Amino acid sequence: MKKRIVIVEDDFIIQELHKLYVKNLGHEVVGCFESGVAAIEFFKNNSADLILMDIRLEDSLDGIETMSKIQDIRPIPVVYISGNTEDSNFKRAINTNMKGFLSKPVAPDELENIIDSLNDLTDSVIYAERIQKAIFPQRSDIHRLFKNSIFINRPKDIISGDFCFLVKRKKKGDVVGGIGDCTGHGIPGALLSVLAHEILTTNSRKFADLRVIINKLNNSFIRNFTGIQKENKISDGLDIILFRVIPNLSIIEISGIKRPFVHYDSVNETHVCYNLKGQSIGTPFENTEDIPFHSIRYSPDDYFYFFSDGVTDQFGGPNSKKLMKKGLLQYLEKISSMSPLKREIELDLFLRKWQGNTEQTDDMIFMGFSPQSLNPKYFNINCN
Repeated sequence: MKKRIVIVEDDFIIQELHKLYVKNLGHEVVGCFESGVAAIEFFKNNSADLILMDIRLEDSLDGIETMSKIQDIRPIPVVYISGNTEDSNFKRAINTNMKGFLSKPVAPDELENIIDSLNDLTDSVIYAERIQKAIFPQRSDIHRLFKNSIFINRPKDIISGDFCFLVKRKKKGDVVGGIGDCTGHGIPGALLSVLAHEILTTNSRKFADLRVIINKLNNSFIRNFTGIQKENKISDGLDIILFRVIPNLSIIEISGIKRPFVHYDSVNETHVCYNLKGQSIGTPFENTEDIPFHSIRYSPDDYFYFFSDGVTDQFGGPNSKKLMKKGLLQYLEKISSMSPLKREIELDLFLRKWQGNTEQTDDMIFMGFSPQSLNPKYFNINCN
């Protein structure tokens, strides 16, 4: 479908070249600007589906700074086209709604692949994104709860079928959380994710046993979606992993269906990947006790990583293959000595560079934290 595109480029010849590419691809150029200030002014009263942004511009603002200010006004996605592809710029660009980072001179087919990968950005979908952000925990929430943590959330489309949830049970002195991975993405996955989040949050306030919480979720999915009398059945499902941090005992309990997790054992200085198998959500469980479950006594410097399959299933790298759990584990080992903030930045950069200009395969969500860093101000306890 035809998209409305803004070009921000201070070289007139390159600007005209990009304009020609966009028009030949069947899209509309609704604005061309040489400076960031002019582009920001345009978006105060106008919108677009995509911005093609140079990084070095003629005024005091560079392209990344310009995008940060534009996105305070409107959540427009951007593709950076620049001869300045240093890692430092890539790291800064990650914090904007970046859909691509292309080197000059850009080829028409590169531009076509990225533009075609974008869904139509209707106002309703953008508003749905805001609803999800209001419901689901965000990066700042994770960092406030676990002072030593990392969080990456990158939907394939504007709204996501992957989600995390957190329930701070102050009176009980523990926290329950986890990651859900809906098999669908986009609008169908987003609807399921909001429903699953509500069910998990409600039951996490009532029950301490993670297997009971998962069983309640499963029963609700069966009751609402897979009954044999239902005229409109759904085929999408949900993989789930939950954790319960009990700081007074230095124990983390983990339970889930078809999701792995990684434990960095600081005593032995090793990363161990656990695979939680079992029947998918939506299939009756013969026995709740059969749901995979681990109880781990953690040391002060232990770390736990949880992620959806969009991370490990992403195609890219030099041979256009999936990253796989092995590739992720190798990189986690490589950055294990870095600070949490540095690890978060480097991991996000690694995932984006692995993907390169390949289309994003699925929603991505990644959460890691040290249980020892649980912020005691949220609880009526003193963490060890």
